[in-house]
Amino acid sequence: LAVLSGSVAAVPFSFEARSLGMGNVRVATADIATAPFANPGMLSFQPSREDFSLLLGVGAYLNDSDGLVDKIDDFQTAYSNGEAGDLNEALRAVDIAQSMLGDVIAPEATLAFSTGFSGEKWAFALSARSDAIAAGTVITTDQDDPAQYDMVLEGVLTSELGVSLARNFQVFGQKLAVGLKPKYVKVDNLYLIEPIITVDTGLGDLIDNSTRDLGDFTTLDVGLVMGLTKHTQIGLVATNLVSHKINYINSLGAPSTFSFDTQARLGIAYRTDMLTLGADIDLIENDALLTSQNFQALKTQNVSVGGEFNILDFMQLRVGVQKNIADDISDAAKENTYTAGVGFWLGFNLDVALAAQSDSLGAFLQSGFRF
Repeated sequence: LAVLSGSVAAVPFSFEARSLGMGNVRVATADIATAPFANPGMLSFQPSREDFSLLLGVGAYLNDSDGLVDKIDDFQTAYSNGEAGDLNEALRAVDIAQSMLGDVIAPEATLAFSTGFSGEKWAFALSARSDAIAAGTVITTDQDDPAQYDMVLEGVLTSELGVSLARNFQVFGQKLAVGLKPKYVKVDNLYLIEPIITVDTGLGDLIDNSTRDLGDFTTLDVGLVMGLTKHTQIGLVATNLVSHKINYINSLGAPSTFSFDTQARLGIAYRTDMLTLGADIDLIENDALLTSQNFQALKTQNVSVGGEFNILDFMQLRVGVQKNIADDISDAAKENTYTAGVGFWLGFNLDVALAAQSDSLGAFLQSGFRF
């Protein structure tokens, strides 16, 4: 996963471990450590007992809803047997290769850091993250020749540095918080082709030699949160308010575009000292980050539901589910993603989360302090 790190999907599979454990619910449930990534407005909408945070996290995800890994393994076995003289296996290799056309595999990896302070009215945070997201599909110039099938891998590595500032107000007797996060983003591109007969060897060196700097840009995230009742709140976040496109020529000489479009997400939450329940929905269908017809199946519009049960501030149990409701995606991509996580206070915070969907699997681990 680290080798193929990057995301050609519209957004990373998760921003950090706590929200992942809750089905990627985050807009109105983020704590002070995760607010810079989820909703900067949440920085100044925290319980008074939390006014400082430090977070370090790492995550990885492999989206293989088309079962491409197993198909490649089966193909390589059949192809090898066919080369050894087994005619039936040679024909099976062709059938398997043809069945892979149009299938997509999408590995991702994330590193995250944040530190922040929340006062009575004002809050601020410094955050940094690196998201490596890639997508691979199979193409061919001759459907009857299994040696002419290639894995095409396209990806992006984004490195982000942001500074968040938030303030809360009283509006009609309810608390309202507004947050801004200007951020600097550096973009690197990955594009490579490897024959599927050898796709499991040498990818590390190929990727090292196929990454190039595409430049950088600045943009802005804006978030707000408002209390509805004593324990209920609603949140809204818009990311990449200043959208940006990077046009470039890939290694095959074809024009390509990375589009960092504005995204919006709405969330509602019920929070007490013991229980947190939340639901989020993407308000905009997010197209694939990379302009390529091969990868339109990776567009997303997610609905998330999840919760957290706090046991004496020592252990937090989390569970959630996420569903992609975007139009014109495969049935496999529409399957629910189920998540679970646990957090501990051991003199420091330790959070672990897992996500699973059919043949897709992801995990996130983070640690830090909140007090």
